[in-house]
Amino acid sequence: MGKLEEIAELLTEEIHGFNQSIDRLEGLSEYLGDIKVKADATEVEQLLKEHLNKHREIQSRHDENLTEVYKAVKGTYRLPRWLVISFIVVHALTLASIIYSVHLHNKKKSWEEKYERVIRHYRAFMEENPEAKALYENWLNEEK
Repeated sequence: MGKLEEIAELLTEEIHGFNQSIDRLEGLSEYLGDIKVKADATEVEQLLKEHLNKHREIQSRHDENLTEVYKAVKGTYRLPRWLVISFIVVHALTLASIIYSVHLHNKKKSWEEKYERVIRHYRAFMEENPEAKALYENWLNEEK
């Protein structure tokens, strides 16, 4: 029966240790039950406010830069000035050359008309004055 007493004593000790563990767990449970966890979001709120302020600053700088760009672009042309000026110069020169060409054509036409009138006058004169025509023809034959 010695062994039975040893086993009973061992079981008693184990039960006693188990009860002590349960007591400790109950104490910890009560302690943890009394602790109230508060959700403290002040740091998170602070970080969010700082981020929002930085974002507002950046946004205002972007708005200022965009306003400056709009002001700079507002007075610009779609085509470069040198291209517009060269376009105008080329067309002015083309127009001047066309006007000069028409003028020369009209001048040539005027000279041709005058030449035709002189020839008609010459022929009429020669037909009206046969002696002058004979003298002129003799003079031409002598020259040859």
